[in-house]
Amino acid sequence: MKIRRVLAAMLLCMGQVEAHHGEALFDYRQTQSVTGTVKTYLWANPHVRVSLEIADARGHTDVSAFEAGSVSVMQRSGWSRQSLVIGEKLAITYHPRNDKKPGGMLISAMLADGRLLGWQPPAQ
Repeated sequence: MKIRRVLAAMLLCMGQVEAHHGEALFDYRQTQSVTGTVKTYLWANPHVRVSLEIADARGHTDVSAFEAGSVSVMQRSGWSRQSLVIGEKLAITYHPRNDKKPGGMLISAMLADGRLLGWQPPAQ
């Protein structure tokens, strides 16, 4: 009976484990920067996420998504739920995605007032 319970618990957890990506999603050999306007700031687990609205030279805008560490990791690095404000200008340094989609693994964020918020991604 105990074995059945353990197996049932393992089966329930497998979907969550399988759904979480590995670190292979990002190219840690490259570092890029982009400036834009904060569109969303999600302070939640499993990853804090930021999306920026970025305008090109012709004025067309696109949205790029960036992820960082968990809430607890980001808190230890000096971030908080109030660190970013929707609509503020922001410069982000990041590791790009390997699949060439816009966005990547956030390394640091330079706020309009000159404050730099950073953290240490796991693969470094």
